Amino acid sequence: MAVCEECGSVYAARQWPDGTIRVIGQEGCSCGATRFEVADDSEGESPPDPNTG
Repeated sequence: MAVCEECGSVYAARQWPDGTIRVIGQEGCSCGATRFEVADDSEGESPPDPNTG
């Protein structure tokens, strides 16, 4: 997942080996921006699995 640096919209994305982040299925954000950063998914993490101890 990636977040637009301009408006904060979130998109499915891929990070290339050179560090470039590209959204999947379109050239850029709906606001016109083309710069993205990797989304911090720590807030949406699943609760710990009680079976892994």
